[in-house]
Amino acid sequence: MTDDARHVAWKRRQLRQTLIATGVVGAVIGLVPLLVGVLLAPTGIFAGDQIRPVSLQLMDGALFLLASIVFCVVVFGLLPMVLHIAFIRCTRWWTGRD
Repeated sequence: MTDDARHVAWKRRQLRQTLIATGVVGAVIGLVPLLVGVLLAPTGIFAGDQIRPVSLQLMDGALFLLASIVFCVVVFGLLPMVLHIAFIRCTRWWTGRD
């Protein structure tokens, strides 16, 4: 395996690990408010006197969880990686090493 192939494989592993780690963080950040809302609300999701059906509330919870995962992956995972790569490329261009 050449050095370029190893470098590309390393970048892919790093990207995969970043996506997984930030996705887990987003899931935890999204689950905590949902669980607190279910446990502490006087009329929680599973109460019988709901105005909205439970299925719609579960769908809202799932969308909130998905949004928090996507937000964390983009803001805490992909954006810092893009800024890092852009900084490296600009530095190489500025110093003439590219």
